[in-house]
Formats: sequence, structure tokens, C-alpha cells
Amino acid sequence: MNLPLLHRLRPLIALALLALLPLPLSAETAPPLADPSRWSESFEQADAFAKNWTPYGFLAVGIDAQHPLGTNVSGPKSRPDWWQLEEGSLCSRNFPEEKHAAGITHAATGADIRMRCRVKLSKGGMAQITLRGNNPIVERNFHVAVLRLNTDSVVAAENDVIHPKESPEAAAMKARGEWNRKFFLAKTEKRPVAPEVWHELTIELRGKELTAFVDGEKALTYTTLCGDVPKTSVGLAGGHSKKEEMRTWFDDVRWEPLEPAPATP
Repeated sequence: MNLPLLHRLRPLIALALLALLPLPLSAETAPPLADPSRWSESFEQADAFAKNWTPYGFLAVGIDAQHPLGTNVSGPKSRPDWWQLEEGSLCSRNFPEEKHAAGITHAATGADIRMRCRVKLSKGGMAQITLRGNNPIVERNFHVAVLRLNTDSVVAAENDVIHPKESPEAAAMKARGEWNRKFFLAKTEKRPVAPEVWHELTIELRGKELTAFVDGEKALTYTTLCGDVPKTSVGLAGGHSKKEEMRTWFDDVRWEPLEPAPATP
């Protein structure tokens, strides 16, 4: 090819080469949001944390019959010091003036699921994981399975109603703005869990059967009341003390479907 012709074709060649390059991501071509049935969180990106997690708790003001633990707040109204990112992990702080531990939630779906995370407790502290869905017992989107990790035990907890839902007592409590539900510790397995060091916690929920593993060892099994309902979110909560500030750390949270159970021969 002669040089004058090549010179004239150079702009066309450049445009053709540019057409072969990948286009920058736009709102239309950006990758989809994380699948709520399978996701992970390392707490390294503040923007992702702020977008995907919603804190909630009870401020120690305005205590009345409607909110016996304090004024319920969530999202931007929550105290910013309840949950903070610290060196690539999530730190929960709870304060003695608060009458209820603060929590935080992330969208999570599925029926049979596995949830894994790393946890570090303060001395005498606690970490709580709540698997949430449309709880038919308390008639609201609420905890359907709860696991607590203490420095001396692993505990499964439950929610139930104080009075039958159709009873006059339940109607009277509703009229007064009181909660017709109770939270109770359903099963406890004594087990030392060293404070101030990281532990691997795994929760598997197949149907109503909850199994918890600590550092790779089975620590608790429990048949929940309604853990088989479709999940809507997972919640984290730290330790709570009436006398001092408590801190709990979480990291490397992973949520995924549980593999089908092996076929019975």
C-alpha cells in the first residue's frame, strides 16, 4: 500500500480499533446488585457497607408503653457509634444507658441456608445472629432462628407469644400498645469461647433444624419453632451490659444456599 493512501486511511483505522475496546460501565451495563441468596461481606468498603446494611436499636429516651425499651430507630436515625468499620472488620458497640442491644441487618433470602462469619468477643461479651422471615407465631417479619455465642456457651433462642393471638388478653395488650411476644433462651450448650481472639462461626438451617459450629466443631443442634419459613434478612447484634460498654466484632460474613440433603438409601 502506498504511503499517501495509508496516511488517508489512518483515522478510519483508529476508529475501527476503538470500536474493539470494551466500553466503560454505565448505569445500563453495570453489574447487577449482589444476589441476596448468595453473598459475602468483608467490611472493607464503606460505601458497600452503608448501602447493604441497616442498623437499628432503641434509644434511651422517650420510654413509654408503646416502646418499653426506648425509642425504636433505624437507618440514618440510629446512633453512628453503634456500628463502625475498624481495620476491615465491623465493630458493634453497646452502651449501659441503652436498655436493648443495637442490631444491624442485611437482605438474605432462601429456605435451607448456611451463614458463616468470624466473631471476636469482649471478655464476658456476646454475639447474636438472627435469621429473619415472616414469623407466623408473632405475625410479623421477625426472628425465625436465633443463635448466641457467649464466652462460656452457645445458645439457641426463640420468639413466642405471651397469650394466644385470638385471646382477650392478647387483644388487651394490643389496645395498650404492648408487645404480645416473648424472647426466651431455648437451648444452651456449655462451651468455652476465648475472648479477644477470632472464632469461626457457622450456622446451618435445614427445615426447622438448626446446627451451629464453632471453629469447625459442632456446638449445638436445635429444632426451631418456625425456622423453615423463607428468609428475608440476617441480623447481627453485639453484647449488652447494664454496667459497661461492650464491643463485639464481626468479619467475613458469607450467606449461601445449603446443599440438598443426601438421598436416603
